[in-house]
Amino acid sequence: MKKMKLVAIIAATSIAAASCGNSGTPTVAGPGELGHIHDLVLTADDTLLVASHTGLYRIDAIDEAVLVGTEQHDMMAMAIDADGLLASGHPDLRLDKYRVDGLPPHLGLARSADLGNTWTVEAELLGRKDFHALVPTSDGLFAADTEGKIVRRDADGIWQELGEVEARDLAIHPTDTSQQLAVDLLGKVWNSNDGGESWNQLGAALDAVEIEWIQDDRILAVSSSGLIWEADFPEGPWRQAAQTAPEVETFHVDRDQWWVTVDGGQIQTSTNQGTTWATIYEPPQQ
Repeated sequence: MKKMKLVAIIAATSIAAASCGNSGTPTVAGPGELGHIHDLVLTADDTLLVASHTGLYRIDAIDEAVLVGTEQHDMMAMAIDADGLLASGHPDLRLDKYRVDGLPPHLGLARSADLGNTWTVEAELLGRKDFHALVPTSDGLFAADTEGKIVRRDADGIWQELGEVEARDLAIHPTDTSQQLAVDLLGKVWNSNDGGESWNQLGAALDAVEIEWIQDDRILAVSSSGLIWEADFPEGPWRQAAQTAPEVETFHVDRDQWWVTVDGGQIQTSTNQGTTWATIYEPPQQ
C-alpha cells in the first residue's frame, strides 16, 4: 500500500461546501469544542474525518476542524464500508426525530451515504442500542454494545447476539472473521476463536484503550500512557513497538500509516511505525 503524505491530509478539501451550516459559513471547532475524539476514518480521497463528542469533523488544517453537515451527534463509534459511513452513540437531541419517549438517548445505528452530510437511522434501534465499536467485514457488521454484548448483523439485516465482553474496542482478523479481539474497560485484551461467541483473556493486562489487527499475524494495541504494543498472533507475547504521546484516546491504522488522538483533541500521525510522530491537528487555545 502507498504511504500517504501528510500534506495530502492537511490540504484535503473535497467536501468543504457540505460542511456549511444554514448561513453558508463553515463551522470550525473552537477551543475545547471537539470534546473527546472517539474514532477516525480516512476516506478514499485522503480526507481525515473525526468522530467526536460534538459531531463529525473534517481536518482541513493543523488548527482547523470543520463540522461536516449540520447534525451534531455524540459519535462513540464510526466506521466506513462500501456504502458509506456507519456511526453510533448519542443523537443530536435538538432534533425531535431523534427523541423516543421513554427511551434513553441512544443513536442505535446511523448510516451516511454522503460522508456525513446527512444521516439515516435504523428506527428499530433508535433509543435502544449504543455501540462503542463497529467493524464492517465480508461476513457482516460486528459491534460491541454498552450492555457487554458482541452482536452481528448479517447481509439480510438480521441481528444476532454473540458472546459477552465489556468491550471498548473491537478488532477482527483481516481474512478470518472467526478470529476476533476486544479491549475491555479495564484495559485487558480478549480473544475469540469462534466468531465472537466465547472470549478468553489474551496475555497480561496492558492498560489498553484501542486495538488494531493490521496483518493476518500481527496485532497492535495502545495503552492510555502512549505505549504501543505488538504481538504475533496467536503465539504472542506482547512486546513494546513504539511510544506516542500520553493520554491516548484513539488509535487507528490505515494504509501503513498510524494515527493517535490524545486527550484535549490533538491528532498525531506516523509513517514509520511509530518511530517519529507529526502533529496534524492542534485544537485552538483560549
